[in-house]
Amino acid sequence: MLVLNYNIEETLECKPRVKECCEPEKIPGLPPTGNSGDCCYEKWTHEFKEIEADYKRSDRIVVYLTKRRDHLQLQRDVWKTWTDELDNVCGYSAKICTQLEILLHHTSRISRNTYQTKRAIHLLYCMVQDFYMQIDLLKKNYDYLIACIRSQNNPAFVAGQGIMVFIEDYGKKLDAVILTRDTLIPLLISAISTANNINKGIGHHGHHYGLHSVLHEWEKIFNCDGHHRVMDDDDDDDNEESRRDGYDQKRANVYRKMPEGEFTDIGLQPIFKFPICDSKYYHKIKRRYKYDSDEFNALQSQILIETKTRDTLKALLDGLTAVMSDPDVDPSKRCATTSK
Repeated sequence: MLVLNYNIEETLECKPRVKECCEPEKIPGLPPTGNSGDCCYEKWTHEFKEIEADYKRSDRIVVYLTKRRDHLQLQRDVWKTWTDELDNVCGYSAKICTQLEILLHHTSRISRNTYQTKRAIHLLYCMVQDFYMQIDLLKKNYDYLIACIRSQNNPAFVAGQGIMVFIEDYGKKLDAVILTRDTLIPLLISAISTANNINKGIGHHGHHYGLHSVLHEWEKIFNCDGHHRVMDDDDDDDNEESRRDGYDQKRANVYRKMPEGEFTDIGLQPIFKFPICDSKYYHKIKRRYKYDSDEFNALQSQILIETKTRDTLKALLDGLTAVMSDPDVDPSKRCATTSK
């Protein structure tokens, strides 16, 4: 680059290239020159102002996109945390379903066993009842026989002698058997009561009460068999047609109108339906996480592009500043040096 030299003792003729630079009509769009007397320097000054304006604009874009990215990262992390929690809940619900299936199997077997036990005890009670009814009949006949013998006053039937020894011994044994009824019947009643309580507490098929019914209702709530599907209300703005991947300028314009630090109103409600991993709510959260992740990645790329542009403008700005501040280039400093 050829710089004009000034000599107060003689007049120097500019070379053709310098002369062309100094002709205003050769620089279209350039505002009126200042008082520097160097049109090339004034052109650099004009370019410096334009580059400085572009640099400030690019720097503001980078700052905005960085803030937006940080905010979006926080929101994306919220979706990720919520998705992980739902995955954990889904895993726990599957384990609960497995345990419920085992419990239902055991309660079903216990219920059937207690039902059969109760029937057996009832049959045993009927058998014991019939047995003691026969004993009571024998006791009645025995008492009738003893009364008949005593009414005869026959010296052959003396108490403690002869055949009366066997008759009286039979009566004693009969009384001993009758005494067992007072011990056995309460035990049978207690067994029947226990079987009934177990059967009522656990329940069995066909009855809508007991532990078995409660566990069966839990199995329905957790939808362990996956047959009880409940259709969720889906958002119109959450379908495949309305979702777009990557950085979208229209969405960016919407975000610019949002107060800084606030989340978008996504319209989701925490309504859980099992199995959670198959529910639309779960897939909405997954889509929101993917949506924000894609936009986050797009913003990262956009920030890199804008940062490179800003750094390029900064380099140009620094270069022009260094050149224009050179005493050999700045007319005010150069002329002051020359006058001395």
